Amino acid sequence: MARAETFSRSLRLFVDRTLSPEALRAEMARRAIAARDELIARGEAPPSWRRYVDGKADAPEISVRLDGAILYRFNLTGEAVQAGLDLCRSTSPTRSGKFRDSWVVLCDDKLWKQPLKDLPASATILIVNPLPYARKIETGALEPRIRRNQIERVRQGLMRRFPTLNFGKLFVRLGGGIAPQAPYLLRGASGERRTRAGTLMTYPALEIRPRE
Repeated sequence: MARAETFSRSLRLFVDRTLSPEALRAEMARRAIAARDELIARGEAPPSWRRYVDGKADAPEISVRLDGAILYRFNLTGEAVQAGLDLCRSTSPTRSGKFRDSWVVLCDDKLWKQPLKDLPASATILIVNPLPYARKIETGALEPRIRRNQIERVRQGLMRRFPTLNFGKLFVRLGGGIAPQAPYLLRGASGERRTRAGTLMTYPALEIRPRE
């Protein structure tokens, strides 16, 4: 897969000025569509995109001004989420494999069960592990031998790979229906948790959203 900036480039086309204005616009549209489809066919861009013609969203290519531009903004959300899931799983502790296999995707706070490629580009995505000890793993409180800040390390890796998206690390509360174990009620057995007994746990999550 090519670098992310490839997916957000303006297709400025220069054609034979001896053609009529209508023929010029048709040729510009044809070349833009061909270039877009070639990127997708080579696997350098995802098949989901939005078109901007002279800055106007969803306008047809044929409406381009002779001195204008046709821009395709490809939806990298699904690819970024898949990469994030893969990294979260591959860097998870694997004593039993339960934690590794429990990562889920939330789209605008709702559990996403459809193919990742269908995630909308405008949505806010969370990758989160709903197991009760997810926070302890992230903060290093479970076992000293388990490396802490897993989500932060994943976030930094994705930032370098997908510079056109925003990535954040949050601690979020989960609603019901996401997983049988969530939301988890803190019991306040000792230490920090004693003062928080009876409150809902916040879970470390990786946030993925479009740039403003």
